[in-house]
Amino acid sequence: MQLDSFESSRLVHQPLRQEHWPLFLQLHQEPEVMRYVADLPQLVQIRERFDARLASEAKADSWRAWAILNENGKEIGVTGFLPQDEHSAELGFLLLPEYQGRGYGGESLQALIVHGQRHFAISQYKATVTAGNLASRALLLKCGFTQVASAYNGYCIGGVEVEDWLFKLSL
Repeated sequence: MQLDSFESSRLVHQPLRQEHWPLFLQLHQEPEVMRYVADLPQLVQIRERFDARLASEAKADSWRAWAILNENGKEIGVTGFLPQDEHSAELGFLLLPEYQGRGYGGESLQALIVHGQRHFAISQYKATVTAGNLASRALLLKCGFTQVASAYNGYCIGGVEVEDWLFKLSL
């Protein structure tokens, strides 16, 4: 499946390619980025996640992933979605700490939602945020998501079971 690039006012979203490996690795090794996502993974786990998200490897049931570049051409994060069924998908995003709080996350998320709707006919998005991640929660709410539930699912970060906040957006 071929993925296309897409843009917003300040950002370019490029289909994830081998050249984005250093960015993907940096994001997954950054404690501040991973604090609400997962324990810091081993290199082999990061590589497996990356390889599974490469645009050249995209299959019907795999992540569609893009590298996010700012107006200066600097790689600042990744975003994407995992199709759940014909018209719905779970989305996710990671931004380097130095680019958080500048409006890039919201701009990128809005662009991803529009791109998914136009090119993949997605009319419903889901997102899961670890309880306590107030910045991601605020971003999703600002982009029109509604928090629909909270749940414990046996998932642990740092040896502690964490609560998930579940969000939904219907277009």
